Amino acid sequence: MTQTESVKHAIGIDVGGTKIEAAVVSSLGNVLNPIRLPTPKETNTLTEAIKQIVDDLKRIAPIEGIGFSLPGSIDPLTGILRNAPNSPTINNTDYFLSLKEELPLPCLFENDANCLILSEHFFGVAKKYKNAVGLIMGTGFGSGVIIDNKLLTGSTGLAPELGHTVINFKGRQCHCGKRGCVEAYLSGSSILKRYHEAKGQTEIKDTRALFKQKRKDHLADHIINETLNIFSIVVGNVVSIYDPEIIVLGGGLSQQPLYYQYTHMIKENVFGSKKTPPIRPAKYGDASGKLGAAALFF
Repeated sequence: MTQTESVKHAIGIDVGGTKIEAAVVSSLGNVLNPIRLPTPKETNTLTEAIKQIVDDLKRIAPIEGIGFSLPGSIDPLTGILRNAPNSPTINNTDYFLSLKEELPLPCLFENDANCLILSEHFFGVAKKYKNAVGLIMGTGFGSGVIIDNKLLTGSTGLAPELGHTVINFKGRQCHCGKRGCVEAYLSGSSILKRYHEAKGQTEIKDTRALFKQKRKDHLADHIINETLNIFSIVVGNVVSIYDPEIIVLGGGLSQQPLYYQYTHMIKENVFGSKKTPPIRPAKYGDASGKLGAAALFF
């Protein structure tokens, strides 16, 4: 069998709250015919859009199946999509259970943070490692874990939800209903909210602008230093629990160099060792969803 004959192809579809990204992805990591479009608000329109994407892409190469990257997780017993508040039309419904009956190929579904670490494990900066953790720091805070080359999903597909582990039981209110969740401190929206609560009306409208104010604005400097300290505690917990060989950061906040420069703070929060794994930005950025979704078939 030649190398060409052994290369597999799958369709990867990343269904986000605001956009859909899709492509044919090869087992070598080649991305063919990428598609990007706004996420339809109505379920019937969403179904028609996905069916059209599949119809267009299945002609590109022999396809193993269709992998979906989702903003939540599907309960394997009920088929219900859970924990996807930014996709209210399909959240808490069995939408994808019925969708797969209308598609011409086998379908697999996975959380978007799990797809991030899968894409990096197969094709990116975590390719050489058997144990890796991916953290998505954007509007929310997501996580994915590879242990001994296998994706950690738990008994009901819920794991790992590091963003909703509690680091301060009397802390900030999280949108999930609990207090003191990691996401209530380390997501981009929560960092900005903490600044606005203290500052009031301000021209700072996003975290990129806020990070530029470090050492220029005393309050911005305080919020960013506090964020980096909390980040070091959370990453220290991750290292103590999973003992990864590498940690990969995705999402908009992963572009901030400070997260890679303050690793000395993490060592203070790791149990039993002063060694910490390298922290690297994801190689594929926004494309990781569709790449990781396709990798479910590899």
